[in-house]
Amino acid sequence: MTSADQILKDALSKYKYADIARRDVTNAISQFKDLLPSLDSFLFNDGNRKELLILQGTIPVTFKGSIYNIPIGIWILDTHPYNPPMVFIKPTSTMPIKPGRNVDTNGKVDLPYLRDWRYPQSDLLGLIQILILVFGEEPPIVCKPQQLDQSYTPRLYPSSSSSTSSIPYLPYPTTFRYPVSTSQFANSGPGQYHVSAPQCDTSEAKTPTSMKGFDLGTFQQTMRRFALDEFVKILVEHGVDCLETFCSMTESD
Repeated sequence: MTSADQILKDALSKYKYADIARRDVTNAISQFKDLLPSLDSFLFNDGNRKELLILQGTIPVTFKGSIYNIPIGIWILDTHPYNPPMVFIKPTSTMPIKPGRNVDTNGKVDLPYLRDWRYPQSDLLGLIQILILVFGEEPPIVCKPQQLDQSYTPRLYPSSSSSTSSIPYLPYPTTFRYPVSTSQFANSGPGQYHVSAPQCDTSEAKTPTSMKGFDLGTFQQTMRRFALDEFVKILVEHGVDCLETFCSMTESD
C-alpha cells in the first residue's frame, strides 16, 4: 500500500460513503499526479470545524499558448460524492488571487458544474477538467511585478539631445524672493527647470535709468544676454528694495 493509499484509508474512514469516495479520488489523482491527498481541518462559515480530506497541488492550465501550474485545493466533504467538493485557489506570496467571474476575493471557486453537482454524472475528474478549461480562459492568479531597484537614481537633468540644453541654468539665491508664474518656466526634465525666453514687449514697463547708485542700463544688457528681460520687468514693477537686493547679489558673484 502506497502512502497515498494509506492517507486515503485513514482520511476516509469516517466518511459515509468511503468506498465510493475512495474510487472517485483515486481516479482523479491517478490522472493528475501533482494533486496529493492529506487530512486537514476545515473551518466552516458557521464556526464549526471538521477534519476533511483535501487534494492539494497544481493543475496544468494553458493560457495564450503557455502552460501554467495553477495551485488549488479541493476539499472533499464527508458525504462525497453525493455533495459537491469545495475548491479554493491556493496562491503563493508571489501569486495574488485575481477575482473574476468564477473566483472570489478569498479564492473560492464557483462554477455551474459545482452548483449542479449530481453523482454519478459529476465526479472529481470531470471537475478538474472543467477547472483547466475555465482557468485557461480567465486565470485566477496574477504575478506581482518585479520591485524597482532601490539603488536606482533618476536623472534630474535633461538629455543632451534636448533643444533647451543650450539655455544656461541659473542658481537662484535662496534669500531672493519675487513673484513669478509657472508660465515663465519650461519643464525640461524630471525635477529640473530652465529659464524660458518669453517674447514680450518690455517698452510698457516704466523702467528708471538708475536707482540708488546702480547702473540699470548695464544691468539690463547683462540680463538680456540670458534672455531675462521679463525678470527685469518684474523686478522693477515690485520696487527698489527688490531690485537692490538682486543687484547686490549679482555684484558679489
